[in-house]
Amino acid sequence: MFSNRECFWGRYQIPINQFNQKHCWPPTYIRCDCSELAKHQYCRKNGHYYDTYIWQCSNCRNQYRLIKGTTNFEKIK
Repeated sequence: MFSNRECFWGRYQIPINQFNQKHCWPPTYIRCDCSELAKHQYCRKNGHYYDTYIWQCSNCRNQYRLIKGTTNFEKIK
């Protein structure tokens, strides 16, 4: 496995692996500890959307951050 979490991309939740990573990174969803999907959070400034590289689970409210320069995630909340 190329990441410490299961990663999914897009509306249809396509699983991401090392072969399609360059087309589908950063992921839209990652698998949370409670086995639900955590969604990528965006920030809006001056009418533009910016990546925060933070994912939040809607079920348990855990947050995960992408470690810069890697494909691994760390739990921040």
